[in-house]
Amino acid sequence: MLERQPLQNRQIESEGILRMLLLALALAMPLGSLIYLQAQKSKLGYEMSELRDRLHKEEELQRKLLLERSRFQRDEEIHDYATRSGLQPRKQGHVINRAFTTEDQKVARFRAVSSEEVLR
Repeated sequence: MLERQPLQNRQIESEGILRMLLLALALAMPLGSLIYLQAQKSKLGYEMSELRDRLHKEEELQRKLLLERSRFQRDEEIHDYATRSGLQPRKQGHVINRAFTTEDQKVARFRAVSSEEVLR
């Protein structure tokens, strides 16, 4: 009978240790899950800020392209009007630029000028 008591004590000790390990594991699992979720949240936050920056750059590029398109259309309309009115584009060296000077554009808006008047 004396030999059975130490064996029972060991069994009780091992059950206590096992219960403590299970308790520690039960407490660590939610904490581990919380840490994992926080890491995923910060990773997702970085990716979202990257996407926002890229979207902002794309919107800015689209605005620039729309502005350039409207300027090009306006320049084309001024060029067509000036051509119909008989204005000559300003020469720069040996290249004839499609753009008119600001004075030509002002004149083109107010009255038609023949090319003979411009050459004088």
